[in-house]
Amino acid sequence: MAKKIDDLFGASRWVLPEQKAAILEHNAVRGLVERPSIDEDEFGEMCFRIYDSTQYDYAINVKWFVPSKGCLGTFEEAWGVVREIDATRKRFKLVNDWDSRWINVEDIVSVTK
Repeated sequence: MAKKIDDLFGASRWVLPEQKAAILEHNAVRGLVERPSIDEDEFGEMCFRIYDSTQYDYAINVKWFVPSKGCLGTFEEAWGVVREIDATRKRFKLVNDWDSRWINVEDIVSVTK
């Protein structure tokens, strides 16, 4: 008797559109983190390291926040030498052996040597 009941309820799983939207929303948000707050002193040190990389041609490791859903997002990380600083758009160009990318200064989380 239990087998028939399991088959009856297991074979037909109805999902309402609202439930499906909620499940998709939950899966999209899972794994995302809030934008971290960086104090002014830390931010100043990171900007100094970025500038130093352009002047003394040494590689740095940069971690930055990538917003994807409001104030939630993920982190990306790359290493390289800063080749250009665009003060107007508040970004810098990080270049390594196989890639180059522009990174917004407001999104940086950490800069290490």
